[in-house]
Amino acid sequence: MTLHGKLIDISITFGDKIVLEKAKADIIAGAVIGIVGGNGEGKSSLLSVLANETLPSSGHIEWFGNTPIISYFKQEDEQFKQNDFVEDEWAYFSKWSVPQNREYDNLSGGEKMKSRLSRVFAEKAQLLLLDEPTNHLDQRSLSFLKKQIQAYLGTIILVSHDRYFLDEVASWIWEVENKKLTVYAGNYTSFRQKKEESRLTQQRLYDAQQSKIKQVEKQISDLRNWSSKAHADSTKHEFNKEYYRVKAKKMDAQIRSKKKRLELELSENTVDQPEEEKEVVFSIEGNKKKGKRVIEANRMSKKFEDQLLFQNVSFTVQSQERIAILGANGSGKSTFFRMLLGEETVEGELWKSDAMNIGYLRQTVFDLPEEKTPFEFFGPTDFDKRGKIQTLMMNLGFSKDHWSRPIHTMSMGERVKLKLMEFMLDQKDVLLLDEPTNHLDLPSREQLEKTLSSYPGTILLVTHDRHFLEKLTNKLLIFENKTIRKVEMSYNEWMHKNEESMQEKDLLKLETEQQAVLGELSYLQKNDPKYSELDKQFASLTKQIIVLKKK
Repeated sequence: MTLHGKLIDISITFGDKIVLEKAKADIIAGAVIGIVGGNGEGKSSLLSVLANETLPSSGHIEWFGNTPIISYFKQEDEQFKQNDFVEDEWAYFSKWSVPQNREYDNLSGGEKMKSRLSRVFAEKAQLLLLDEPTNHLDQRSLSFLKKQIQAYLGTIILVSHDRYFLDEVASWIWEVENKKLTVYAGNYTSFRQKKEESRLTQQRLYDAQQSKIKQVEKQISDLRNWSSKAHADSTKHEFNKEYYRVKAKKMDAQIRSKKKRLELELSENTVDQPEEEKEVVFSIEGNKKKGKRVIEANRMSKKFEDQLLFQNVSFTVQSQERIAILGANGSGKSTFFRMLLGEETVEGELWKSDAMNIGYLRQTVFDLPEEKTPFEFFGPTDFDKRGKIQTLMMNLGFSKDHWSRPIHTMSMGERVKLKLMEFMLDQKDVLLLDEPTNHLDLPSREQLEKTLSSYPGTILLVTHDRHFLEKLTNKLLIFENKTIRKVEMSYNEWMHKNEESMQEKDLLKLETEQQAVLGELSYLQKNDPKYSELDKQFASLTKQIIVLKKK
């Protein structure tokens, strides 16, 4: 195991707030290290320090040999310019299926991600830093990214909240929590098991220590009672005063001895109570008194420059439906959301109920007033409203100092939560959610899932989080082949039907080949040189057909 470098007592602060304190870790050459932790715990800040973009408040990174060439992929990069390409980048563009004839600003969120990923992989750095590289990517692109990471010759350190992805690529996990960095060997599942085992062990030690403290404190209390009685008896009895006085002094000595031993043991071996996992609480309400139809498309079309996204599309969205929007990167999903908001022109008709109140969670969350604080943004007009907003912020995992911090100092996950707070306060009827789990830590994802499950309004959801998709939606809008079609089934049902359809096609193809081989065999004698080869082919096809029919 060759070391690439070491973190030596790295501390990171923002103003008076300590984000990370005296972090130590080995950077293993050729490893894929996943950094996990809650929103605002300092994961992106640590990557920025590793990239030499910012300096730690104390400590340093020691590199063995020369300082490595570093490529840094940020969560969002508004300054990125596709035309400033590096050598071999266009080859990577074609591998990632990035359109080369369109301006970067006109690409979809997923295409922008792939364009920027092409850049960092083409640079072939010795150390590759990736901050949330799976955001916005469709399944095909996720699969390609996984292969690129597994084949990469250098060292990779990545921040991600995607459990499945970390399980597939990570060989080490660094957890950032409560200002500490803890290193675990293995993937995400291994890390969670080890962390839970460690927590249970600490809980048992803590419970045992608390039990011992109670036991000793009871002994001390009993001795105090006996000592008090002995002191009282030494004043009552004329003939045995000295006996009771000596007895009381012995008990006082035992009390001092027991207290001293307990204090010494606690000072040398204090077991802290393990901290509970952070809980996040969302609560979004919507107006339930709406008509049945909320959205209707009639012969709707959309072109983007010279690219046709979809044409002659017709469908209806009913109130309280939960619809998953499926399609490859660049198929028009986010564009459709902007059309609903009136930010994009429409060919044909796109009718929306005048009564509905739309909440739109964008992929990049750059539509917040970044120079304002939450206090200035939400503008509480009275004491009660201010109390409600501060309670909401606490429930969402914000600390007190977030109330007066500018939004631009907050992590992307914290910005997503602020946007969701806006929906809660405004009681949105229709939620357009474009990759809502991007940037959210795992407790926040799980709580958002519970909240949306009980939300009474209409949901249109774009997500590549399969688990989130399966739990929250029961109908589909599928963007493919330059059209949009509404499917009255869940994601699981649709996938199962597609698998069955593919299976039927495969079966028909195999049976057709089998009949063709059988036809040739019927014209040949067994001693013909071709007979043996065709007989083997027939047996192989028959075996494949039997296996496929059993599925």
